[in-house]
Amino acid sequence: MALKPLGLGLASRRVLSDVVTDDLRDAIISHDLEPGRRIAEDELALQMGVSRGPIREALMRLDREGLVTIERHKGARVASWNDTDIQEIYSMRSALEVLAIEWACKNATTSDIKAMEEILETYNKLTEKQRTPREVSRLDLEFHTALFASAHHERLFKTWEVLRSQIHAFLVYTWSQDGKINKVFLPKWGPDHEVFVEVIRKKQIDKAKTVVLEHVERGLARVATHFVEEAKPKKKAPKR
Repeated sequence: MALKPLGLGLASRRVLSDVVTDDLRDAIISHDLEPGRRIAEDELALQMGVSRGPIREALMRLDREGLVTIERHKGARVASWNDTDIQEIYSMRSALEVLAIEWACKNATTSDIKAMEEILETYNKLTEKQRTPREVSRLDLEFHTALFASAHHERLFKTWEVLRSQIHAFLVYTWSQDGKINKVFLPKWGPDHEVFVEVIRKKQIDKAKTVVLEHVERGLARVATHFVEEAKPKKKAPKR
């Protein structure tokens, strides 16, 4: 995969590493950099027109996010996931999001609720053609990040930040591969998430927890089923 030069001129090292991180994260989530692929620092630095320093910083961040694995003396590779990884990540998501919505019911402000509603409005304005897996998954991540922010629980939010890139990668890949999701799930994304806003506004903690648990369980079922199918050995065509 060829990454475009960044052309940032005299941008600071801090800003440069942020941009490199965002660019690489997007390439991994979109599968332009496929799972298991070795990442050569020199090659990336040359392609992106930067030194190895920002590349190395970006890879370390992505390692913490679970999108890259760095092995001593072997360098970095794009992370790949199996069914156990998916079960672990979604079990964490379930626990974190239940806590998030409980705190959101207690602490969410009017502006917090408005932020979530604006994301839903953006979705509602999309045409059917614009409701692509990539675009809806982006809105999904924004919505759930807004949910965690509305909890006003700093440590919880930081934990979500570590997990969310992996979840985003699952969503983009699964939704892009499954035509049924495009026809059945994507049109229902808005109504499914309006329920979150309603229970938070009404401070219905018990109902909110149930809404989250059912939501995450459905998400796990979609992702896990697809990955299990992908892992099955392909049947060889009969010889003629």
